[in-house]
Amino acid sequence: MRIERLLSLVFGMALVLAASFASAQQPAAAPPPPPPPYGAPISLEQAKKVMAGAEAEAKKNNWNVVIAVLDSGGNLVMLHRMDGAQFGSIDVAKDKAHSAVAFRRPTKAFEDALGQQDAQIGRAGIEALK
Repeated sequence: MRIERLLSLVFGMALVLAASFASAQQPAAAPPPPPPPYGAPISLEQAKKVMAGAEAEAKKNNWNVVIAVLDSGGNLVMLHRMDGAQFGSIDVAKDKAHSAVAFRRPTKAFEDALGQQDAQIGRAGIEALK
């Protein structure tokens, strides 16, 4: 019984060593690129300028929207609910802005990724029907 244990221990050690040598010979994978920075803090004066530009764009397009400006930490700096905008849009605007800050990308990137996924699923479904 002791010989069987000794042999299994030796065999196990040989497997571990072989695996470590095999993994050591493979080239190391390149590290993933760092995420984009969160950005510099925004001052109240900068937030006012951003808000004025967003409000002008909304008026130009006749959009009744809520505009939220957050700092780089995801904290609310300014919020405007334009006349006629739904009350429910207040939380949506804050959450949308927070998502952009938290994931360090515009929420349009998620919309585009979902659109590509839908297109791929749609093509796969069409191919399955053929």
